[in-house]
Amino acid sequence: MAAQRKLSTLITVFLLGGSVFLPATSADADSSRDYWSASKASFHLAAARSRMNETSGACQALQQSLAYYRAALAKETGEPALATGGSDDDGLQEIRSKFGCTVTQFG
Repeated sequence: MAAQRKLSTLITVFLLGGSVFLPATSADADSSRDYWSASKASFHLAAARSRMNETSGACQALQQSLAYYRAALAKETGEPALATGGSDDDGLQEIRSKFGCTVTQFG
């Protein structure tokens, strides 16, 4: 099982080009597309970890996806990014529950 997890993580890193693990640099921050891409990649990583029953890792990747999503939205609209703390928004609760995350794990 551990070998399968390592292989899956390695394949994910290879396919995503490591973008999930690196915050956007100042050069990357020139375009909200970089944040959208990072958000999508983090979400895919969360889904992969969820399928492998790695709830904690899935929740961390999901939280990172949300942070990138908020940064992309802020960059695109020119409005300041929203707070990253736990939210009781119905949509967010539904997403968290699909990944098995609790508010304490997520926020």
